[in-house]
Amino acid sequence: MHQPTKRVIDILEYIVKKGENVRLTDFSRELEMPKSTLLAILKTLCDYKFLVNENGMYSAGTALFSLGAAFTGNFPTLNFVRKQLDDLVGLLGETCYFGVLEEGNVLYLEKADSLHPLRMLITTGRRLPAYSTGIGKALLIDCSEDELKKIYPDGLLPFTKNTITDFKVLASQLECAKNDGYVWEIEESMEHIRCFAVPVRKNSRVVAAVSVAIPVFRFNEEKRDFIIDSVKNVAQKISETIEQTDAHFGNIF
Repeated sequence: MHQPTKRVIDILEYIVKKGENVRLTDFSRELEMPKSTLLAILKTLCDYKFLVNENGMYSAGTALFSLGAAFTGNFPTLNFVRKQLDDLVGLLGETCYFGVLEEGNVLYLEKADSLHPLRMLITTGRRLPAYSTGIGKALLIDCSEDELKKIYPDGLLPFTKNTITDFKVLASQLECAKNDGYVWEIEESMEHIRCFAVPVRKNSRVVAAVSVAIPVFRFNEEKRDFIIDSVKNVAQKISETIEQTDAHFGNIF
């Protein structure tokens, strides 16, 4: 592994995770890098607009945004996904997501915002532990208890009082979800939010997932089946499209 390159990647990943207002001391403490080493790297990243430094506080720069926009804009499959999410929001009126599994985390690749003033704050590019979210559990739906333990060797840490922290409970819920064809979450990753999610498959393998996030006060039990069927329908359309993609685009998934 080329250590100088890894340091740059670690810095960029950390700024994406934190968002903004990261100090030199934060980088040094969290990434275990000497300040003297960090200063030269941070200055170069700022010169090339990957970062912005305002009064000693670092945040993501326009070049970093441009790279992300270029990634999502250059793949027809993701353009199709974005259209499906927009249609799903038009149908359900709530925020919808598309994500993939990356080292035990959900990586949110696409998002379509709710039509309501109160909406989800999770943005594209964000990562959250998969076991704590509806969309993440859809990505883990085929995993056994032993496989889950390998993915999370440090255990399942709670994000709210409802987060599942027992491997047996999580594995049991995933087994039921596999039979039902969808996964649910009730205030496990974020209070006052519940979620329904469905895996997206390619060659029978889970490669992504679609979800809808609903504030608990807007959830209507009478609409439950309609919501689930709508998300299943979109996940199926995306699965069919991914099945038809060529090897290049298939490598995304």
